[in-house]
Amino acid sequence: MLIILMLACIIVGLMTTHTYRRKSDMPTAAGSILMVGGIFIQGAWGELTGLSVYSYATSALVILLIAIWIYLLLGYITSIRKDEFYAIHLADPVGRFAIGTWIAGTSILLITIYTSFPSSWVYETVLILAVMTIGLWIFFMYWVVKSMIDIAKMQAGRHVHGIVLLATVATQSIAMLLYDIFGHSEAMLIICRLLIGWGLVLYVVLASLMIYRYVRYAWNTADQSQSNNVMMYGALAITGVAVIETSSWTPSSVSILWWISLAVLLVVECIEMIRAVMRIRRHGWKTAVGTYDVTQWSRIFTIGIFNLFTWRLISMNSSSIMNASLANLQMSVVIITAGMMVILLIWQCVLSVDAFVHRPVVAEVPVQRIPHVHSRKMK
Repeated sequence: MLIILMLACIIVGLMTTHTYRRKSDMPTAAGSILMVGGIFIQGAWGELTGLSVYSYATSALVILLIAIWIYLLLGYITSIRKDEFYAIHLADPVGRFAIGTWIAGTSILLITIYTSFPSSWVYETVLILAVMTIGLWIFFMYWVVKSMIDIAKMQAGRHVHGIVLLATVATQSIAMLLYDIFGHSEAMLIICRLLIGWGLVLYVVLASLMIYRYVRYAWNTADQSQSNNVMMYGALAITGVAVIETSSWTPSSVSILWWISLAVLLVVECIEMIRAVMRIRRHGWKTAVGTYDVTQWSRIFTIGIFNLFTWRLISMNSSSIMNASLANLQMSVVIITAGMMVILLIWQCVLSVDAFVHRPVVAEVPVQRIPHVHSRKMK
């Protein structure tokens, strides 16, 4: 394990050097990589391999995620150092919702670390980072409310898309973080339920803005490369995981939420398939599906979180009598979504490496030193 940790540190060091030599504009939504990794370890990884969270292979994946988290953090610190943080991450009233990936990604990562490394010093470290993540969520909620006001004032509704639902995803991830890290007391359970309720309120409001945008304004699916609209079912799925985790709802209510999530998934993914075909016909395979886009991590996350939601629902209902057809359907969903997640994850990793290698280098401008000229008085 020490060797794995040393290798991870070397990788982070090399990537950090690479970051300072390249552009500093780390995408705001890059935190979705952590969301995907954490959900993959908690869900599909165990389902497909049968390995426990304490295995060496799982620990190696968690350490790799920690290395990626450090690399992303350094990228964002670089934007602060170069006075570009606001322009890149906060200036756009819609784009700033992507900060939710930092919160959700960090929360899921901390839960994964806490589960895989059950030691006192790890818990203390996770506890400190959890408090900082909660503070970041409060900061994010301020900007969420401000964005809603800005969208209303600036008539920016025509630019609203699924990225806004990251407000719900971030909130539900905080609810799970509190419940898993800070204990299962009655007071904590009440706080978690309030957070889940607040997340659903955000979902209703922001999803309504999305629907209004697509009904009110003209749009062309073939010209849009982003896949953020998959958050429409991803936000519902993580809500389902949160309510199961905290035992906040009755089994029947959770089942209703699962059916709603499944229906939204089918509608959204059918639209995405049509959009993919249109993009291939218009732009070709390379541009349509062979070009790296950070928002594609969102699709992998939403499929992964729905997989985890379904798996947790099956586990919750294992002690009760279930309809055989329903049980077979849900197990089929788990298998299909796990396979989809693995295929998409491999493809996205290939595109990520290619984009990282061919990232444009920022030329260093040499500083010209002007010699100091002493003024002499004319006699």
